[in-house]
Amino acid sequence: MEQETIQITLPSSKSLSNRWLMLDYMSRTGIKIKNISSSNDTQQLSRLLHQLKAGRRHNFDCRDAATVARFLLALLSITPGKHTLTGSEQLCKRPMGQLIDALRAAGCSIQCTGEEGHLPVKIEGAIPTGQRIVIDCSVSSQYASALLLSAATMPQGGMVELVGAPVSEPYIDMTLKVMEQAKVQCVLKGNPPTYYVEHSIPQCDIVSIEKDWSSASYFFEAVSLLPNVPVRLPGLYRESLQGDHIVRDIYLQLGLSVNQGEQSVELRRDKEFVSSFEWDFTATPDLVPAVAVTCAALGIEAHLTGVATLRYKESNRIESISGELKKLGREVACDENSMTIPAGEPFTAKNMPVDKPVDAHGDHRIAMAFGVLKLINPALEIDTPDVVAKSFPDFWKMLDRLISINQ
Repeated sequence: MEQETIQITLPSSKSLSNRWLMLDYMSRTGIKIKNISSSNDTQQLSRLLHQLKAGRRHNFDCRDAATVARFLLALLSITPGKHTLTGSEQLCKRPMGQLIDALRAAGCSIQCTGEEGHLPVKIEGAIPTGQRIVIDCSVSSQYASALLLSAATMPQGGMVELVGAPVSEPYIDMTLKVMEQAKVQCVLKGNPPTYYVEHSIPQCDIVSIEKDWSSASYFFEAVSLLPNVPVRLPGLYRESLQGDHIVRDIYLQLGLSVNQGEQSVELRRDKEFVSSFEWDFTATPDLVPAVAVTCAALGIEAHLTGVATLRYKESNRIESISGELKKLGREVACDENSMTIPAGEPFTAKNMPVDKPVDAHGDHRIAMAFGVLKLINPALEIDTPDVVAKSFPDFWKMLDRLISINQ
C-alpha cells in the first residue's frame, strides 16, 4: 500500500522576517508583513523596535539573539540618545568586536562595560562623523547586513566597505535584495567592494515571508532516515532569496529524491545513498548540523569544509557536533576549517546509545539535528528540547508526525 504523503509545516524565514522588521521600523507609513516568523528571535526584535519607536526605555535586552543584537547595535549607534544593549550570558560571549570597532572608527560612541568586543555596551547614539564604514565580515555576514540596513537612515546616506572574505555571503545578498524590494537605493562600486546607500525611506505596502530553508534541512535529514516515506514541505520557493535553498543540491548529491515545485518541495528516499561525500559550507554554515548528523547516521564518509565560523554560533558547533557524535560511536576528526566523519555502520535502535540525553549545548540547531535521530530510536532524549523555539517553535510537533508513522 502506497504510503500517504506527510505534510510538514515549516516556520517562516527568520532571516527575511528580521530584515523586513528593520525596514518597517525605518518606514514612515509602515509595512504590512504577512507570515512573519514566530521564532523567539523575530518576536524579540519586534518588541525591541517597538520599544525604540515608542521612546519609552533605552535599555535593550536581546536575550540570546545575535542577529537582533548586531542589527540593533548599528541602529542604536546612529539613533540620538543614550542606550544600553545587553543579552543573555551566552550572547555576551559571542563576538561583536569587528562591528563595534567599525562603528567607532566612523565616529560612533560605544563603550563595552564587560569584556572588550562583547556585550553589554553603552551607546551614545548620534549621526556618525564619517559616512564611510569599513567592516571585516570574515566572522559574520550580519555585520554587513546591520550596517547596510542602518545606513539608509543617515541624513546623507552611508558607504559600507567590505574587507576580508565574507562568510555566509548569501545573507548579504538577501539584505541587498530586500532593500531593493523596499526601494532603498544601494549601488556597489570599486575594489574593495563599497556599497553606497542613499538616504531612503523604505516603501512597500505588503510583503509575504516565505518558509525557512534552514529549518527545512532537518526534514531533509529526517526523510534520509525513512525509506519510501514521501514528505511535502510547502512554502519553499523555487526562486528563493535564502542561500540555504542549496540544501536541495546537497541532498540530491547524497542520494535523496527532491522534487521542487514553484512553492513547495517533495522528498523521498527511494534509492541508495552515496558512500562518501564532500561539500564546502563557507556560504551556508547553518546547514552543517543536519548534514553532519545525516552522514553519521547513514554511515557515509564525509569531508565537510568551510566550517570555521561554526565556533562563533550559539555554541561552538564544531565541538558540539563532534562531541555528541562521539557519544554515539562516531569519531569525528576536526581541524581549523573542516570536519571529517568516518564511514561506519548505519545507526540503528540497537547500536545507538541512548542511556544519556544528547547535550544540545543551549543551541537550537544542535537540538534539532540530533533530535531527528528519534526516528531511529524514539527513546533518545535532548537535554533542553525547548531551545528549538529560537527558530522553530513547532519542531517537535512536526517531527512527531514522522515518528508516529515509523513506529
